Amino acid sequence: DLYVYFYARALQSLRDGGMLCFITPNKWFRANYGARLREHIASRTSVLSITDFGELPVFQSAATFPMIFIAKKGTSGSSPLFTQVKDLAPPYPDVQAIISERGEQLPTSAIRGANWLLGDLSKTHIIEQMKKSGYPLGDYVGKNIYRGILTGFNEAFVIDNQTRIALISSDPKSSEIIKPLAIGDDVRKWHIRENDRWLIFTRRGVDISRYPAIHRHLAQCREDLEPKPRNWPSSKEWKGRKPGSYKWYEIQDEVAYYLVFEQPKIVFPDIAKESRFTFDTECKYFGNTVYLIATGDLFLLAVLNTSIIWQFASQQMTVLGDAEKGGRLRFFRQFVEQLPIPNAPADERAALATLSQQCLAARGQGPQVAAWEAEIDERVARLYGLSSADLNAIRGEGR
Repeated sequence: DLYVYFYARALQSLRDGGMLCFITPNKWFRANYGARLREHIASRTSVLSITDFGELPVFQSAATFPMIFIAKKGTSGSSPLFTQVKDLAPPYPDVQAIISERGEQLPTSAIRGANWLLGDLSKTHIIEQMKKSGYPLGDYVGKNIYRGILTGFNEAFVIDNQTRIALISSDPKSSEIIKPLAIGDDVRKWHIRENDRWLIFTRRGVDISRYPAIHRHLAQCREDLEPKPRNWPSSKEWKGRKPGSYKWYEIQDEVAYYLVFEQPKIVFPDIAKESRFTFDTECKYFGNTVYLIATGDLFLLAVLNTSIIWQFASQQMTVLGDAEKGGRLRFFRQFVEQLPIPNAPADERAALATLSQQCLAARGQGPQVAAWEAEIDERVARLYGLSSADLNAIRGEGR
């Protein structure tokens, strides 16, 4: 992401009124590392035009997220022109024609400080209303959002049930550190898919001598499990895992929060093309493609699974492709922490928690779930102070 420095250097080099036009990745619009750059540009330039190609293959030899950015040095309060390019059909490659046909004039407030609102004008006020009416999720849950486990070598630590049974048969104590495991693809809306997957959870400090069967199992992969010495010559190949203070038989991550896995919790995958929040009460452990919220708050689960939160996320998070046409969102923790959670009286919290429980019991399946989800949407919309027209716009109705 070195292109960030090119923006900063360009602004140093330009005279007042000078023009900047770059083709770069678009990730700095939403990524945490781009916050300082967004604030810097907003305070020193007038953004004239942004043409965002999303995940379209503009460059055949490079997988990137290209956009064209045009700004003038000096602030004049101009309204930027934003164009979301949906496909590469004609009039592409005539970019000027695409901008004329599809460009939208954003309000001057769309680019302010580090918070940029780029997208459908009809939904900009919805985002602002949600922010005004809610508390950031990170504050609501006291920053108790964690990532799943990175083993460094799944081939050794992730096993099937047949291997699990064999290890326990050889040494019953093995069951103490073999845990049910789910990954991001297992986590669906209102349920977790069943799988034949288990984790040997040898966290930092485990006494491996207490588990001889697991020791023998892991020893078969010892060469792949050894952490790379920090002074290892860069010119010399290393077969094992990355440098660290862990022992060869230990999980690579320092999972100091491991007790969270043993508690009820809300979980969600790091990449999704629809809301996929659910609740775990079975003490499952999760891989590093899953995030966990250490809470049993079913009201919160209802809010997170609304089309309203998905709309907010699609405007604020990194999008892989077009979110409204099956694109995927990157649910990185720094973005999830900013999701606004509305305040609610006790009776509304209880009603939404009950609806969550019903959806969970049905595992998100069946015609009744759609009715429950619609009711959740309507109740949460009112908590944000949104109108029926706003909710219809979010759902894409009446277009």
